[in-house]
Amino acid sequence: MNKWTPLIRWSIAVFLVLFLLSAFRDLIIKSAIELSSPSIIGAKIEMGSLSLGVLTHQVHIKNFRMYNPPGFPDQIFMSLPEVALKVDINGLLKGRMYFPLVVMDMDKMVVVKNKEGKLNVDSIKMIQEQAAANKGKPMKLPAFKIDLLELNLGKVIVEDYTHAPPVHVEAYDLNIKDKKITNINGIPKLMAAVMVEAMKPTAIRSAGLYAAEAVLGVGFLPAVAISVAMSQDEANADLDDSFDRVTQESLKLVQELGSVKKADAGNGQIWAKVYGCDITINIENTGWNKSHVRIKARQYMLAKFEIANGLLYQLTERLKS
Repeated sequence: MNKWTPLIRWSIAVFLVLFLLSAFRDLIIKSAIELSSPSIIGAKIEMGSLSLGVLTHQVHIKNFRMYNPPGFPDQIFMSLPEVALKVDINGLLKGRMYFPLVVMDMDKMVVVKNKEGKLNVDSIKMIQEQAAANKGKPMKLPAFKIDLLELNLGKVIVEDYTHAPPVHVEAYDLNIKDKKITNINGIPKLMAAVMVEAMKPTAIRSAGLYAAEAVLGVGFLPAVAISVAMSQDEANADLDDSFDRVTQESLKLVQELGSVKKADAGNGQIWAKVYGCDITINIENTGWNKSHVRIKARQYMLAKFEIANGLLYQLTERLKS
């Protein structure tokens, strides 16, 4: 037993050193990406963690957040809880970024139109430079290639500041799973691919993304955007908050955004006018300090799911605070 004790101790020591070196290496890579992102992309990037598996040739990123470019609210533009990449380590050491497979899980993208009518997606530095490159101005970017990109997209929020306050908010549920895009041969193409897929249901025509269409290929962008969610009748969700709190916050929300026509707080029923739509909110106490909320929006007898979903999004954000 004593014969093996020094060997075991040395093995543990070597393992700890390698672990610390690996963690230090990952921290350096993570910090380098975060620090360089404003100059390359034109927006701040934060990551909860980054791990590079040298033996597995995989990169795993958690809680990736990209913020708005200058001239827009200082808030998250794109949120990705998880990104997994299969990477060519040898190529990476030589300055070539080659990824046979990238899987991106994006839960939210917030499209903002500021008071001047400009879109945050058009103000991303890399998208602007790609548009200029299409006119003959070369871009200086490292070699970058993805064989297969798999996208999971959750929700896109549209915030419009061109109206009189308060801000006009709409929300669209994408529910896109395993959307496959091949041959991504550039960082601008990667960014444009994600943003275009997310924006399809909104019917917003982004000048910057359309100008970058040359790198995406003819037919990538739809001629007419169609939202499947538009056919839905109401937005609803199960909430981990009490009936009383959800009712109170719902009342505050519609009072701030519009006006309350009638309210029966005891039964969780609210009728209001918001963004020119007739709003109906029903809150149900489901027990154990939880509740279920249903929101409908109508304008001239037509369902406005994007408005109802936008109100639900704003309500859930309020309940987080």
